Amino acid sequence: MPSHLNTADNIELQDRIINLVDALSALRALTATHIQGITEETLLKKALSILVKHIDLEACSVFAHEDNQLYCIAGTQFNEELISTHSQKTIRSEQLIRSMQFTCGEGLAGIACQTQQLQYCPNCKADIRFKPFTAPEKEANIRSVISVPICFDHDVLSVLNISHPAPNYFDIWHQHMLMLFCNVLGQMQHNQRLLRTLDSKVRRRTRKLEQALKESNELKKRFETLSTTDELTQLGNRRYFFSTAETVLAQAIHYNLPFSVLLIDVDHFKKINDKWGHAIGDEALRQIATILREEVGAGDLVARLGGEEFVFILPDTPPQGADLLAARVQKDTQSLDLGGQIGQIKITVSIGMTARNGRECNSDGYEALLDQLYTEADEAMYQCKRNGRNQRQFFHAIEQPGIKI
Repeated sequence: MPSHLNTADNIELQDRIINLVDALSALRALTATHIQGITEETLLKKALSILVKHIDLEACSVFAHEDNQLYCIAGTQFNEELISTHSQKTIRSEQLIRSMQFTCGEGLAGIACQTQQLQYCPNCKADIRFKPFTAPEKEANIRSVISVPICFDHDVLSVLNISHPAPNYFDIWHQHMLMLFCNVLGQMQHNQRLLRTLDSKVRRRTRKLEQALKESNELKKRFETLSTTDELTQLGNRRYFFSTAETVLAQAIHYNLPFSVLLIDVDHFKKINDKWGHAIGDEALRQIATILREEVGAGDLVARLGGEEFVFILPDTPPQGADLLAARVQKDTQSLDLGGQIGQIKITVSIGMTARNGRECNSDGYEALLDQLYTEADEAMYQCKRNGRNQRQFFHAIEQPGIKI
């Protein structure tokens, strides 16, 4: 007899050791689960698969707690009816959906949620707390049920539900082990939510920063445009001209191309403003800018220097070509139509011109060359003014045989 008792004790001890190893294996597998980058549903599915693998608990499900309601978010064995129904919205019938939901305080899972205490039903047939949550044909297979709240800091995050077809199946060891498992899972579920919230905040903050950077770049571009664009005519302004003209000259000289500079000034512009008002004067400048813009070719540079003064740099354009362009500008300007009662009004311009050949220029000192060309064109333009206006003329130091202005 003593020998028989010793054998029974050994078997019981072996069973306890095996159960302890299984529990430790389950906890180790659970804590080794990476929670970053996965959804809460995926985490709970992994937890259930660990229970199935290490503790031999097959009919498991987790009910998420939200707004005093419990809904099935993951399950095993009866996954045809339960798994992922809430998140994926794939259900078999409205009756089945209603059977998978509890109100806090309703059924074993609801009572576990309400009391934050493990609920054990050893015989579902005789326990009024039990409320079936599977399809009617599945109810007969459930005899024992354990519902364990998954909590963190006194908040119920979800409820673990485990059932078995045999009555009185779960013992004290199952209850202690599942409570410990759910305590760890609650911490992990809470951390996963924190990570998800943090990721969401980071994404929102990143989007805000990206939007702010985009707006900043757009504002920068706008300021750059405003700093180099004449607001009235939308041509390049004086700053744009002098910052860009050297590059145009450098290219013409590098390829040994002829180039010309034209300085255009509206005649008696003050009289236009005095007689018709500044609004009409502004409209006249806008229309002249349109005429000049239509004459711009590839590589040409046109700008408004200020007031009623405009400038052209024409690379790969000899004096004859520059004179033809100047003549077209004069002709088109004289036929401007300012609309309204004013209608067509004769506006004239004086155009001073100068020219060079790239092969005759030094490739050094583009700034000095630009200043010289501008001075020459300015002198020629004022000579037109002195000669009665509405004229075009090359700088006198340039001999242009065959050209009669």
